Amino acid sequence: MRAKYDEVAADYDEWVGGSSALDDPTFAELTGEVAGQEICVVACGQGREARYLATQGAVVTGVDLSEKLLEIARLHEETEALGIAYRHGDAHTLEGLADDSFDGVVCYMALMDIPSLDDAVRSMARVLKPGGWFVLCIVHPCFKTPATGEIVDHVDQSVRRTVGKYFVEGYWHGPGRHRDALPVGAYHRMISTYVNALAAAGLVIDQLREVPADTPVWREVPQLLYVRGRLS
Repeated sequence: MRAKYDEVAADYDEWVGGSSALDDPTFAELTGEVAGQEICVVACGQGREARYLATQGAVVTGVDLSEKLLEIARLHEETEALGIAYRHGDAHTLEGLADDSFDGVVCYMALMDIPSLDDAVRSMARVLKPGGWFVLCIVHPCFKTPATGEIVDHVDQSVRRTVGKYFVEGYWHGPGRHRDALPVGAYHRMISTYVNALAAAGLVIDQLREVPADTPVWREVPQLLYVRGRLS
């Protein structure tokens, strides 16, 4: 299977950047102290989150479907050796990774791009050690639906988010505000769909975080949804 990001890997890497720093205090807080832990980064892309976790002392394995993004991730590893192992693989199966082999699993801004949610979360649960933890980050499914927009109040000029088709699950494709060369679109799912898929895989939610962004409309409603939990 050819990954859609193969065609835009260089542009995506330029957009994300090669630093091992990750300016995301919510992610840092939810992953917590990881020194000495073995962590799998699912859909790791060019390795940004893998590099961050490795700088915190974790032993990191990154898995991605895109060969081109993995090539770039390995180049970053050559520039700054952090001991990260990158593997070509499908998030649906995580084939080649042993059962009960990781203390933690991370999937950052990617789960909404993966076609089968059920298969992906089952695979994450499979590779976790008993009691192991997971952290997920996705665009907020209530406010990034297949039909969204922004309106300006004619009285006070405040900006509001409009949403529609929340109950219409499945893949949608733009338009949206995005770097032009990169794919736009995702698999929209209701919050209940995410929660039920995690529960069916034996993954228990401990924390949810809803995070805004520093733009007028995203100060009013959350842009991102974070989930932390553990394998029951």
